[in-house]
Amino acid sequence: MSGEMMAEKRKTSESRLNGRWYVITFGIAPIFIFLVCLYLRRKGWGGLDLPVIAMLFAGYWFGALAVAARLLKSKERLNPARLTSPLIELHLNSELRAKLAAFAAARHQKPAVAAFELLDHEIPRFEPEEDRSRARHDNEQLRQLSGHGTFLVAVTTEILKRLLLLSGAGDEDRRLWRSLISETALRIMGDALDQRVQLAE
Repeated sequence: MSGEMMAEKRKTSESRLNGRWYVITFGIAPIFIFLVCLYLRRKGWGGLDLPVIAMLFAGYWFGALAVAARLLKSKERLNPARLTSPLIELHLNSELRAKLAAFAAARHQKPAVAAFELLDHEIPRFEPEEDRSRARHDNEQLRQLSGHGTFLVAVTTEILKRLLLLSGAGDEDRRLWRSLISETALRIMGDALDQRVQLAE
């Protein structure tokens, strides 16, 4: 399955989960609270008069809206569309993730910045320094989506083009280009990390 198809499938499943969450939070839960209050009142709970029920609803709505606002805010921070550089997806195994983390920690960098600098150093090409600076800045701002098994790295347009060429992705392979780029970038980054470990020893 191609990277594009996997991304679309993930987005569809996430939108379905979000839709269910909204239905439960803003539809089913308030009705359930109201029915429980009516049932308890009929059972003799005299303290559940209309002002108390109204306060319960107000408290619930305040909490639900606060949680929803916080989720939307965090989702906006995670939104890669705010970045100006193209993104590539790297599916790091635990060994390569540990190597990258150690390399980044030694340089006091975020792993995404360290991954970009490795690719920037290992892939020869010519481009304006401002493109490199923009990609470094985007990697500083990039928030990783934990739990999805995908590591995101912002790169320059020239790195993206070079990865396409190195991956051998022709026009007929455009549906597979994301996975091809990921494999090529992982191989380059893994070799570069191994070389640096050997030099350090």
